[in-house]
Amino acid sequence: MKKLFIPVACCVAVLMALPAEATMQLPSYAQDTGVQQAVQTKGKAFTDLISMIVAILAIIGMLIGAGYYGVGNGEQGKKYLIGGVVALIIAGSVYGIATMAIN
Repeated sequence: MKKLFIPVACCVAVLMALPAEATMQLPSYAQDTGVQQAVQTKGKAFTDLISMIVAILAIIGMLIGAGYYGVGNGEQGKKYLIGGVVALIIAGSVYGIATMAIN
């Protein structure tokens, strides 16, 4: 038991010093709260852009699938239509999750 006292005391001393380490002053560029707001704004703009691009591509894929289906190539059209619907679902889910994470 006595052999454990010194290592435990050293660990406690180190852990007690950690809060003092955490109160150090941040660099000037990190002190401004506008940095977090700017990152969130850019992240939201990026998420909106990517979601819009994926949604447009999904709709184009669905239109191509409808064209294939309309001219009689049902199997190829079905693949494009299913792919477009799945892409829209994934894009919507990613957009929703990213919006929740940003806010």
